[in-house]
Amino acid sequence: MEYKGITKAAAALIILIIIVGVGSSITLYYTYINKPTKTAPQTSINTVRQTSTSTTTTTAPHTTTTTRTSKVKPIIVTDFRGKKIVFNKPVERIVVLESYWAETLLAIGAGNLIVGIGKYVKYDQYLPEDIRNKISVGSVFTGVNIEEIAALKPDVVIMDIGYGKAGEIASKIEQMGIKVVGLFMHGFNDELKAIKILGEITGHTSQANELSEYLLSHYQKIKSLASSIKDKISAVMIDGYSLLKGSILLYSNTSWGHAVEEAGAVNLALKNFPSKKWPKIDFETLASWNPDAILVTSSVSSINSVIEKIKSDPKWQALKAYKSSHIYIVPCWSEIGGVLDWGPRSIIGIEYIASLLYPDIYKDINWRDDAEYLFTHFYHEFIPAQAFASYSIRWMKIVDMTGEVVELSPKITRAVDFISYTLVLALHAMDKIVGISKYAKYNPIMLKAYPNITKIPSPGSSFSVNIEDLLALKPQVVITWPYNEKVVKEIEAQGIPVIKVQCYSFNDIKRLVWLFGVVFDERSRAYQLVNDMDKIITLVQSRVSDIPSDKRVRVLYLWSKETMVQGGHGTVNDFIVLAGGINVAAKDYPNKDYVSVDLEKIIGWNPQVIIIWYYARYGPKDILDNPALKSIDAVKNGRVYKEPYYEHWGVSASIFILWLSMKLYPSLWSNTNFTEIANNYYQEWYGVPYISVTAMTG
Repeated sequence: MEYKGITKAAAALIILIIIVGVGSSITLYYTYINKPTKTAPQTSINTVRQTSTSTTTTTAPHTTTTTRTSKVKPIIVTDFRGKKIVFNKPVERIVVLESYWAETLLAIGAGNLIVGIGKYVKYDQYLPEDIRNKISVGSVFTGVNIEEIAALKPDVVIMDIGYGKAGEIASKIEQMGIKVVGLFMHGFNDELKAIKILGEITGHTSQANELSEYLLSHYQKIKSLASSIKDKISAVMIDGYSLLKGSILLYSNTSWGHAVEEAGAVNLALKNFPSKKWPKIDFETLASWNPDAILVTSSVSSINSVIEKIKSDPKWQALKAYKSSHIYIVPCWSEIGGVLDWGPRSIIGIEYIASLLYPDIYKDINWRDDAEYLFTHFYHEFIPAQAFASYSIRWMKIVDMTGEVVELSPKITRAVDFISYTLVLALHAMDKIVGISKYAKYNPIMLKAYPNITKIPSPGSSFSVNIEDLLALKPQVVITWPYNEKVVKEIEAQGIPVIKVQCYSFNDIKRLVWLFGVVFDERSRAYQLVNDMDKIITLVQSRVSDIPSDKRVRVLYLWSKETMVQGGHGTVNDFIVLAGGINVAAKDYPNKDYVSVDLEKIIGWNPQVIIIWYYARYGPKDILDNPALKSIDAVKNGRVYKEPYYEHWGVSASIFILWLSMKLYPSLWSNTNFTEIANNYYQEWYGVPYISVTAMTG
């Protein structure tokens, strides 16, 4: 957190968190899936750390301590108070009062040492549930429960110093005989110093060094590019929460204030108030400065409120930055999508600011990809580039599923969706859909869960579009599968932004969920959906992860024809792997989504289970009665199944994976009620039970 007012903003974001165990307690899992929507947690996507063959996600658990250093001599560190603290050995029990230092501990592999947390740490969506759910002991703003801290028997308390009640709290904790390490960030170098201290006291020096080297390399690149800037723009960074409250609070002599200058601009607040951290000014002062650019910090959930506050005030319209569209929003703090905070994410925030202020200078810095790498490699969490957007008061920029940056209105209320309407339904955003694919009106889930789908205009599909009908709907954006490049170009030629959707893995589906959460301003719902998807995969992995490769079931997936098979590329291949199976066609066709083969090829693969696509015009009987296939294990044992209707690019993919795993390994699932899990899941995300959809589809 950058200043004390943040706690008020954070408090406004609080949503109660429901904890669920998976694996051994199926009953608890049912309870979770059937929870009321109003209790949707605003936490991070931590439940699954799973890698499939078609993804590149690193999934080592956050509790890894493999490089913990054995210390013989005492460990001596000097904290940010200038105080020397001596430890006889690496600490094993930590109370941490701030979320960003908890993130730092997580990133250096010491997250498992945390036994207690500060009041606001539990709202940090970048932290896993097992950290957020530790005992809360208070904060430097409201005070801490000293007795509760002592009861946790920590080796050290890690906390901020220099504001709030920090000095008094540190003194009281130390009077209890508990060591305190005080930290504070005035600038980037303090981040490196803090990482070094935490690495030394935990014995995680190698991980700390790796993290520091990663952050430093990116920082040095920014500084190198900034040094080439001759005509520096003037800028200020304003706290958006203060604007909502009717005042103007600036970031001056703090890490965020320095970030403006590190990006190559002149921070007018630092120039005029060099000794103050967070000075307040009136609008007349801001107008007299008339900066070239204005950065406004905001929690992710308040972005549109901050934008509206600025746009609705006529005084702002006279400013140079307003006229030139150089007023930018900087998403901050602990909601997914926040890029700027103390801790490891500080470098992402600096990259974000630099890219806004000097897009040409920093064109080779991809802050979204850097964020995804940071979370994957150091936090061991899959938080994709699609979860992040950049903002001005007139636009937001997202990256679609093809990796293309798309500029949209910051508030989408009129969208045409040709491909992913079931996901829009799950995110409770159908009120923002003004046009739909003609095929949506035949979709079993939409027909059952959203009967009004038949009343929404259909200007075409991903295959062809009627431009006149499309323009009549006045869409702010069109969402489509880029199967027909001509359709995409026709739409873009009308000045309408296009979001292109394509998925090749389970992780890609999660990318899509996050993308839509950002586009439709439904991040909380997107978070909950990703969490529920991951919980089902965790459940599956708890049953199949220990199966040796030579004991895994060989699976063949058939598409529209009996000889069109799923290759080693695409979501269905990923689903087979996650379900615990081996796709028999993947080895021969590793780069194919689907491919036509002859019967001899299928016979040679000898699959143990055959799955048929829902839309195929043939069924298990056609395979079982085919004399040419009688030697195949799947045919001999009657293990040929036609899948129920599932969205391979959507919400129900995880249910398909569960269904498939139960077909592959029925003995492992004898105590599991699939229908109950699926009913609760569909009720949560589609508003109807699973059996009501399958009853329609047969």
